[in-house]
Amino acid sequence: MGIGAVRLAGRLRAFYEVNAELRVAGVRRSYLLRVPEGHGRDHPAPLVVVIHGFMKSPSHQRTMSRWDELAATRGFLTVYPLGTGVPPHWEPHGAPQRRGPDQVDFIAGLVREVSTRYPIDPDRVYASGMSNGGGLASMLALALPETFAAVGSVAGLYSQSPGEPTARAVPLIAFHGGLDQIVPIEGGVRRLGSPLPAVAEWMASYARSCGCTTRTDVDLSGEITRVRYTGGRNGSEVVWYRIADAGHTWPGGVPLPEVVTGPTSGDLDATTLTWEFFCDHPRSAPAPLSQGSSARRG
Repeated sequence: MGIGAVRLAGRLRAFYEVNAELRVAGVRRSYLLRVPEGHGRDHPAPLVVVIHGFMKSPSHQRTMSRWDELAATRGFLTVYPLGTGVPPHWEPHGAPQRRGPDQVDFIAGLVREVSTRYPIDPDRVYASGMSNGGGLASMLALALPETFAAVGSVAGLYSQSPGEPTARAVPLIAFHGGLDQIVPIEGGVRRLGSPLPAVAEWMASYARSCGCTTRTDVDLSGEITRVRYTGGRNGSEVVWYRIADAGHTWPGGVPLPEVVTGPTSGDLDATTLTWEFFCDHPRSAPAPLSQGSSARRG
């Protein structure tokens, strides 16, 4: 094997890094688990399930989003599941699965698996995803409302309707770039075999399914608008940020190749804002506490 091949093999190993696996319905699935240094086994901690996008991987999502940097200072665990297929991706919940069990079943099994290895606070289990993974995070809110206290999505691919209201409404925070050409904010295209709605329409529909009664729009800058729906069941709310000058990227994260994804906004820190939103919404929370704007940059 030549030097070039060795280097490529090394990069691929790093890209697809995982450190644990489990079996779901007899199928082996892999994931990357990170535990903060000094984490004590006698103290239940929050868990954030961080879900990569189409063609990406756990280690890529970990590096880009910087979730572990925040986890190290805030004391929560992160787990990054690996999708199926080549390239890795997430198939829609409820659709025929070509590679093993339904993805929601995998994530449910993953939460149970991590909870058997470490003390996890069941009221503070969350999910955050990017693109195809952001779409899956939104489906977890609908399919597993008693498991996930709140969810977050960046540049989410919302291929499925919120549908009927669930018994427990799950708070959601989201971010979407106005220059996103991969998952356009206005929808009107097909991705992974499904038509995509306009993001504003999907968010409004999800907010209605949560029982939200009030909408407030705030212009945070010339490029950033925050839309907030409140008054939902069990104190739920839906918050999403429209970032006019951002592409299919993670605000405040490691920039992706701009020629492919468009620009990355440095005016918001999506990871910190999402974590603050999560902190305001444990599963038993009676009402939101903050306005979710302290992680702006500049």
